Amino acid sequence: MGMFEQSRDRRTFAVDGALAGAFAVGTTIPLLAAPGPGFLWPAFGWSVLMCSSLAFRRLSPLLALGVLTAAGTGMVATLHVPLPALLAVPPVVYSVGRYQRLFASFFVILFGVAGGIAGPVTWTRELAAEYRFLGAALLVLLCFAIVSLAYLWGRLVRERRLAESLDREIVTERFVAAQRQSAQEIELAEGRARTQVAQELHDVLAHSLSIIVVQAEGAKALTIKRPEAAVDALGVIAQTGRSSIAEVRRIVALMRGDEGSPSFGPAPTLAQIPALVDGAGARVTLEVRGEPPVVPETTGLTAYRVVQEAVTNFLKHAGPTARADVRLCYEPDGVEVLVRDDGIGSMAPSDDKGSGVRGMRDRVTAMGGVFRAGPRPGGGYEVFARLPLPRRIGVSWLREA
Repeated sequence: MGMFEQSRDRRTFAVDGALAGAFAVGTTIPLLAAPGPGFLWPAFGWSVLMCSSLAFRRLSPLLALGVLTAAGTGMVATLHVPLPALLAVPPVVYSVGRYQRLFASFFVILFGVAGGIAGPVTWTRELAAEYRFLGAALLVLLCFAIVSLAYLWGRLVRERRLAESLDREIVTERFVAAQRQSAQEIELAEGRARTQVAQELHDVLAHSLSIIVVQAEGAKALTIKRPEAAVDALGVIAQTGRSSIAEVRRIVALMRGDEGSPSFGPAPTLAQIPALVDGAGARVTLEVRGEPPVVPETTGLTAYRVVQEAVTNFLKHAGPTARADVRLCYEPDGVEVLVRDDGIGSMAPSDDKGSGVRGMRDRVTAMGGVFRAGPRPGGGYEVFARLPLPRRIGVSWLREA
């Protein structure tokens, strides 16, 4: 960074030095027509010194103003006419306004007042008495105007560049903030996706494994007494395992973006709830009221998962002799799911705090529904969920369904 700054300063000094040389040549050539050496050499020296101030106008504007002041003082003290080198005054004063802070205006005011008065008074000394005051006043106003306009123009350019730089910084900060917010949103979306996948896997595997354990225990007990019933239980175990594998494959396919692959089945729907209940065994019964309506896929999946999780909890916690009733009510404005049992699952302290009940509640509330789960007054456990249906289903939605 330091080498870059030095290289840039050298280029700036080279450019301004060339400008100072051009000014010196252009303003000293007219001096060759001077009447004698008594005027030529002082004029030549002060002109070169005044033009040399341009070499520092950007690297050190106050130094350039000091050199300009020294040269102007020498001109006023030794000469009685203005010189072409005074053309270097506006660029130097402009540079002070452009590259220095506001405190430098004090030095510009001193330079403008002193030079704007001393110069015109000296240059009009040989005029006739009746024209001397008027000529000096006009020259003073002209000098004040030149110095003031040059400095104010430099200040205007400086403020404009600072405003542009501030605007660029604001735009950059907004862009960085937008990128940071986008990254946070992506991270949150990924977290929600992971949570949903974990919930899906929990619902599928917990239900399937619970049924497999129940059927395996039943088959073990019936192997000697009723071998044919044990064979049926083993068939249920095999079927449950195959359906679980299909569900896990479907979830993995959704994660990979292969939802349309023909090797994976669609998400569970309302029509698959009777098969789900039948697979849970004879201790779980199903009652359906009304005709199954045409519902969005998310609504059907949510109802299916609620029944699945409730039956799973029944099989895990209610006890070997408990019974459960599943009731589905299809109404014009919603779907109600009610799962009741007479077991001892309500005595388990973690039932209402586990991920299963929390997952059911999250699913239902995300659909805008109502969810309740807890012990029944007469004993046992009860899960209730109500899922609202769209008030109006358009033709395009039916076509997609």
